[in-house]
Amino acid sequence: MTKAELKERYPNTHFIKTKHPVERPTPALLMEAFIPDADTPEFPDWKAPNTRIYPLSITAYPSVLRRMTAMEAGVWAITKCKQQKWDLELDNFQCCLANLEMDF
Repeated sequence: MTKAELKERYPNTHFIKTKHPVERPTPALLMEAFIPDADTPEFPDWKAPNTRIYPLSITAYPSVLRRMTAMEAGVWAITKCKQQKWDLELDNFQCCLANLEMDF
């Protein structure tokens, strides 16, 4: 899957880079921790219908997020979850990214 395919299939899904882990995302917490990436045009609209914002912390995945943007890491995690026939949810994305972090 590519970023373009992600935007086509899941238009309201956004992976964002954060300064620290955000356990219970709220707009205020996400804005405070948000780190813009090259492919993040602006902070996603929290109130848009069916919006899913997945925060990826640079402290949890430093090597992964040094090598790719949050959206690229999210696309990679979705691809891995689909290959494993796992549900597309944050816990599974984090599992995939933790394994990739260990590989780096």
